[in-house]
Amino acid sequence: MLNDWRVYTDESGIEQKHVAWHEVLKEIAQLNGIDRTLVHAAYGDHVDLVVAGGNNGLVLVQWKEHEPYEKHFVLTTDKQPDAVMASLVIEGSEVAFPISWCVPLEQVVPLCGDVLRTCDKGEPQELQWLPVEM
Repeated sequence: MLNDWRVYTDESGIEQKHVAWHEVLKEIAQLNGIDRTLVHAAYGDHVDLVVAGGNNGLVLVQWKEHEPYEKHFVLTTDKQPDAVMASLVIEGSEVAFPISWCVPLEQVVPLCGDVLRTCDKGEPQELQWLPVEM
């Protein structure tokens, strides 16, 4: 079990250190698109997990691996064409994303639990990790 995450939330406005995985998951589950819209968790210099939004029950999930080289992924439903956009509220601003990148929070919570416990994005069954070029 990984219990040494660094976490920033817009609700607290501060970075916390040595946070247990289940505490990070609790923050993710509370995203609401109003006053809780961003959770950024990092495990050492190895990986970053960012979950943002919460309005209309949808969130953007990003995963970044730093070793052996930097790789960036976005969780997607892959059900809608990328031309269709949706807005998520992140830190008080509406930001448009492809609707396939806006994933139901209820599906994200169990997946993020696995990611936070293992430090591995895995291969979810109903969702896909889309590699993103930065």
